[in-house]
Amino acid sequence: MADLEPPTEPTGTEAAAAGGPASDARARPARRRRSPRPPALRPPSVALQALLLVAGAALSGFTILRGYGPHDEGLMLAWAQRVADGQWPYRDFWSNYAPGQTLVLAGLTKLFGPSLLVWRILRVAVDTLSALAAFRLVRRDAGDWWGLAAWAAVAGAMAFPTGPGPTPPALLLALCAVLAARRAPAAGGVLAALAFVFRPEIGIAAAAGAVLEARSARPLAPFAIVAAALLAPFAVVAGGDMASQVLGFAGLQDLQRLPLVPARHAGADPSKLLELLFPLLLVAGGAVYAAWLLWRRPPARGWALAPLVALGVAYLLARADEFHLLPLSAALAIGVALAAAAERALAVKIALGVVLAVVAVHGLERRAGQIRHPPRLAPVPGRVADGVRTSPADAAALRRVLGVVRRRVPPGRPVLVAPPRFDRVRVGDPLLGVLLQRPNPTRYDVMQPGLVTTAKVQREMARDLVRSRAPVVVRWLAPTAREREPNGSARSSGVRLLDRTIAARYRPLARYGDYLILVRRGSRRPPNGP
Repeated sequence: MADLEPPTEPTGTEAAAAGGPASDARARPARRRRSPRPPALRPPSVALQALLLVAGAALSGFTILRGYGPHDEGLMLAWAQRVADGQWPYRDFWSNYAPGQTLVLAGLTKLFGPSLLVWRILRVAVDTLSALAAFRLVRRDAGDWWGLAAWAAVAGAMAFPTGPGPTPPALLLALCAVLAARRAPAAGGVLAALAFVFRPEIGIAAAAGAVLEARSARPLAPFAIVAAALLAPFAVVAGGDMASQVLGFAGLQDLQRLPLVPARHAGADPSKLLELLFPLLLVAGGAVYAAWLLWRRPPARGWALAPLVALGVAYLLARADEFHLLPLSAALAIGVALAAAAERALAVKIALGVVLAVVAVHGLERRAGQIRHPPRLAPVPGRVADGVRTSPADAAALRRVLGVVRRRVPPGRPVLVAPPRFDRVRVGDPLLGVLLQRPNPTRYDVMQPGLVTTAKVQREMARDLVRSRAPVVVRWLAPTAREREPNGSARSSGVRLLDRTIAARYRPLARYGDYLILVRRGSRRPPNGP
């Protein structure tokens, strides 16, 4: 075995003992052998990534035709139709979102026409790619098993609940920004800027994460340049209305705040109990992750998910419902997976792993429940639905409503879809206007407490309704619209100006399910029906 190591120079002591010159008595420092670097982790195989994409698409997409969201889905599709028709957000219609998602959906409307299905296909792609991004983020530093655990948690979180809002694509772009920033800081900044155009707060968190991941401020310049260039046209056209609507909306958020633990009974069912406590558990998990960061103080890259986790906590505290769980669920799952993989103390590793397991179990259990208990559904009437289904009772009512409205309202003439009352508002049903394919006579598709409950906005809406001579008003009287939440939306503003205008100018014609049809006073009955 002697030939395996090269001969070494004798030390000064050995040279003196061998009779060497006195000048060799000073020993040369022995060279320390460097511990070999761990082999670089190979990129994940194409086959594995393809398998994760297929599994993620199946998890997200098997309910693609189930149900619809009267408020959230209707709002985004109504805005998309307005932009496709040439209107500008903030100037021509009121919008509390940055323009990114509205532009994407408007492009889809231009290409495929108004549809309840097309955006859902895009959402499945967003969910699937977000889970894959989570896998790659964790795997490169923590290996396959932790990467797969993070994938399962994020795939379940992204898949339910579904909706066309800007948060999921913004989150996908944010994860991609952190993923790209290590090798391409400029690309990380550009991706964070794109996230900013969908949701500014997520874009800022993504830019901070990219800076930490790159260990450099280089992502900031492209972030600022691209974000400013993309938003400049809207700021120029709308003036100060863009900032007042997007940023001013935060001042109305208190009216819709919900407690972390709703005041309802979950019984002994573990799944119902997890659903009830999950917002509180998520915030507690965020505290565990923050404590680990402050205790271990990892290098800069170890903090890259922290801005997104902090943003997720703030977002959930603003309104603790199932639609506000996503940013924290996804970012926290990735952060604790990386932390658990790096942690050596077994008890701490287990605590972090439990947080990850809770996120994964919640998302996957909800999807499993939807597989086990498919609801009885019927097709939503109208070609806009593209096969999307709802409850049989709602489908029958919609069929009658669409028939009556189309007989009474020619294409291009407006229809106002109103909540039960305007002094106390929870949500609205702008999706009915999308199904009817009739424009809103006002510029307010958002039925938001603190907005349409004010005298200023109601006065404007009443003026527009009278000027438009809209033949029909439809009151949406669903229990969801009438429900009182434990927040400011349950209080009456005392402003009934728009309700009085509707009562003075419109009379009840017929009610079908949750929909009360009102027609202009003095209007005649069509020859073939109501």
